Amino acid sequence: MEHQTLWMVISGITGFSFFLIANFTRFFAGSSVTAGVLQVGVNAFVFAVWREAFLASAGFWKFVAFWGVAIPLVMASVTLCRVLLPAMLKLFRR
Repeated sequence: MEHQTLWMVISGITGFSFFLIANFTRFFAGSSVTAGVLQVGVNAFVFAVWREAFLASAGFWKFVAFWGVAIPLVMASVTLCRVLLPAMLKLFRR
């Protein structure tokens, strides 16, 4: 579990960082769409890492790992609704 803990921390920080960039920044035109696509991809990696930790853990750590599996799904859904779908609709309306 110790090896998985390092990957859980790295993937969690990366996934949350891309979520913040995709949903709450407007530094460059179009950067939110790029970050949104990257964030969905990163969250797939986060989901896979935390799923493995969930299957390998027990007790309290299984509870923690459950939230590490559930939260990336929520973050990816929010990004799809707030960033990617509006960008796609805007693109197709032209």
